[in-house]
Amino acid sequence: MKTMEKKMYMSPVAEILEIKAQSLLAGSLVDKGDEGVDVIIPDDPEPGDAEEAAAPAYEPYKVLWTLLLLMLMTLTVRAQNYTTVEPAGPAPDGKTHAMKIYLRNGLQMEYTIDQLSHVTYLPGIGMKVYLKSETVSVDFLFSQMVKVEYEEDNNANANWKVVDNLWSDYPEAWRLEYPQVSYNNLSSTIEGAETKSQIVVKRTDDYGITYSLEWDNAKVANRWTCYELHEGNSMSSAKRKDDFKSDPEVAVSSQLADYSNSGFSRGHLCPSADRLCSTEQNKQTFFLTNMQPQYQSHNGGLWSRLESQVRDYATDDSYTDTHCDTLYIVKAATITDKVTIDGTQVDGIYASKCNDKLLVPKYFYMALLHYNKELDAYQAIAFWTEHLSTTQSVAHLADYAISIDELERRTGIDFFCNLPDEIEEDIESTLDLEFWHLE
Repeated sequence: MKTMEKKMYMSPVAEILEIKAQSLLAGSLVDKGDEGVDVIIPDDPEPGDAEEAAAPAYEPYKVLWTLLLLMLMTLTVRAQNYTTVEPAGPAPDGKTHAMKIYLRNGLQMEYTIDQLSHVTYLPGIGMKVYLKSETVSVDFLFSQMVKVEYEEDNNANANWKVVDNLWSDYPEAWRLEYPQVSYNNLSSTIEGAETKSQIVVKRTDDYGITYSLEWDNAKVANRWTCYELHEGNSMSSAKRKDDFKSDPEVAVSSQLADYSNSGFSRGHLCPSADRLCSTEQNKQTFFLTNMQPQYQSHNGGLWSRLESQVRDYATDDSYTDTHCDTLYIVKAATITDKVTIDGTQVDGIYASKCNDKLLVPKYFYMALLHYNKELDAYQAIAFWTEHLSTTQSVAHLADYAISIDELERRTGIDFFCNLPDEIEEDIESTLDLEFWHLE
């Protein structure tokens, strides 16, 4: 198995944490009555604890902490292109980069990407910088900072590089499971989206994102559904709810009547069995935007067998060579008139529709990205199935396996585009059947 070290990728901001006592600089507070509180930092401050540095006798709304950073050595940032954020704030793409922090007292703090673990931003307050060599963060208030320069990455095809207003309109599109979105045909609002695509994210308070999808309102069809499987969401504590319903979040949703007496099943993309951690998440898998018309022979046969295999990859280490910390998953079907297979264009949809309303795909497929944290290693594979009304063999799943590069040639969709280019190019060109224990 070939592994690669991640040189540029760090997880973007995924959550906002409460401020906790960290490695701050001890100082003293002077109460100036109505004028507030002054913070006095000694000439040679010593690292201390926020709870000790603050004066407990004062009310919290009067307390203003001023932070300075002590560095044992100066770290030199590689000479590359930089994005300057002024006034100080997070990187525009939300990722962790090598950075130079300019403080109001004239100091400049420098970090290389090799030294950084990750950075957490507290909106309107400051940033917490975590180093690989330390167990506590180094904290900065935005009020202390003049500007930050972030080293740019070389991920040319990432969603944040091609989508305007990505972080305000599509704040989840940095996630690794996301394919490249249809950035030339997207609507960030339901109003006026009748001829465009929309990104829809289903989530719950307890378990976070259930899945994300791109819905083509003009075609009334799902372009893809993507989601993650990991230890935190792969437990089974709820039952299947069969709560099929149209989706109020899109401009033109398919309807239950579109499937009625059509001869086609409402075929899940993110399956019910992958979201049994809560009743709410399971019910969300039954939105019709997470469905494609499927022959039941395919839906309950080959497709169901592949769905089971995906769950095994995420939860049972015996199905691959290494432990899976997170399995990133994309599932979809062809909704374009033509797809390219072995250099030849063939039909991507059937001539007849489901009840003369919904497109019927000729192919269903899935793309998988396996991540092992200990090795910091990725592996990828795709499965391509012909959507037939007859029973198909499930004895040798390797017969349906293709590389991600081949899947991209067939569909025209850029999968796992948010990976650093060097990792993406390596794993997408490789089909390692031995790693996936396929014959």
